Amino acid sequence: MKVLEAYWFTPMGGHTIGIVKVETEFSGIKFYIGNAPGIEMDSDAKEISERGAKFPYGAGLQLMP
Repeated sequence: MKVLEAYWFTPMGGHTIGIVKVETEFSGIKFYIGNAPGIEMDSDAKEISERGAKFPYGAGLQLMP
């Protein structure tokens, strides 16, 4: 799975929340939403892609065409 893009939300005093766009080997483009420690963008995006919840494809395309 390869992270292509990320859209970040940063709440006050908490973890970073983000939506990531990934390309999978067999399923194509997918989107995931989740939270991460907010330490480093690449590792946060990877964590969300591995442990995040599925995000609706159409909504993801509106954020990250």
